[in-house]
Amino acid sequence: MIPLRRRLSGMLEVLIGLGLMVGFVNPAALLSLNPSPFFLVVIYGAWVAGTAVGVLSGVLASVLYLVMLATLTAFPVEALWSFIVADPTHYLTPMFLLVAGYVFGELRMTWQRRLQRLQDQAEISTQEAADSRARLQQAETALVELQGRVLGQTSTMKRLYQIAQSLNVLSVEKILLELMGVLEDLLHVEQASVYRVEENQKFARLAVRTGGATGSNSLQIEKNELMARVIREGKILTFADASDRPAPIYTVPILREDRTYALIVIHKLPFAKVTADTQELLGVLARWAGASLERATSFEKARETQATYPNSRVLREPFFLELCQLEVERRDRYDIPYTILQAEIQTDAPAEQVPQLITERLGGGIRTFDFVSWVPEKRVVSFLFPTLEPEHADVVAQRVFERLNREPLRVLGAEMNNVAELERAGDRR
Repeated sequence: MIPLRRRLSGMLEVLIGLGLMVGFVNPAALLSLNPSPFFLVVIYGAWVAGTAVGVLSGVLASVLYLVMLATLTAFPVEALWSFIVADPTHYLTPMFLLVAGYVFGELRMTWQRRLQRLQDQAEISTQEAADSRARLQQAETALVELQGRVLGQTSTMKRLYQIAQSLNVLSVEKILLELMGVLEDLLHVEQASVYRVEENQKFARLAVRTGGATGSNSLQIEKNELMARVIREGKILTFADASDRPAPIYTVPILREDRTYALIVIHKLPFAKVTADTQELLGVLARWAGASLERATSFEKARETQATYPNSRVLREPFFLELCQLEVERRDRYDIPYTILQAEIQTDAPAEQVPQLITERLGGGIRTFDFVSWVPEKRVVSFLFPTLEPEHADVVAQRVFERLNREPLRVLGAEMNNVAELERAGDRR
């Protein structure tokens, strides 16, 4: 509302304005102007002081207008009555002055009332914001206390110990398997994959997945823009950073000393888990797993001198069967395919030279994460192709055995092994 002091000052300003007009302006010139200058004074008074002052200003202006008009046309006094009743058009301007005072005064009051409501709402919002900040501080304090209590619970400490134990192994494949279990337990992921980065960070092989297939089992990183960015920038990227749609919610690099060992790709998880805390938790898990993968990778490289025959990439049978068992576990747990091919080799070359001959014949015919084994007692060569669908085995077998079937090596027969035979072989080992 307009303060009383402003109304009184507005009325005084109107009186001064009317007095100046009447006292210093020629009445004939004042009345001849159209529209009448009295409208300016009335509208000003209505706008600055409200409806009451506007109407009062209209009344005063009307009276002055009629008096000035009468002094010009109705003298002597006895002719005043004839002036009043003779021409009603004399009252049009006074009537419009009254209407203008009321209308503009009401417009000002309506605007003032709306402004007052907005100010009241702003004060209420400010008070609510202050209350919300106070409640937020209380909630944060309670959260800190609750987190301290949760960390102090035996079940929590036990789970942290289990996670530490599962990631503190010297097998890259087992670490990746356990990492997916941790993601399912902590974040309740509904669809996710873990890829192992191979070939100097140029190729990604599916190691673990949950929630069904989400893409190819093997990817060229340079052809996947999001994966290439993650490896290049070394940080977690979200679907908002991807240019293609659909895109994974999170793509997390597992790295150590600028080397990326694996990638976590999360496609589906509960909406409530898509938060900054989840991204921070993924960063912690990635650093934890990165340290474990660095140790496991170094151990596996050192072990290769015992696992392979000299001057070759051919594995000895015990290590080959161990890798096969891992693929069986991954197939049973995450439905990731694999293929095992076996063939009998006849040769006149010494047994110790066969692994080197196999390595030379294969060359680039198999991927870096495919495995080959030689059993000299049985003269059997075995191949393990992770992520290879069994229906594609015939094409791969033809390509591989064509490379091998050259003097002094002769392939006598080839077959695709089954899971039961592989498990029995593992038991015999």
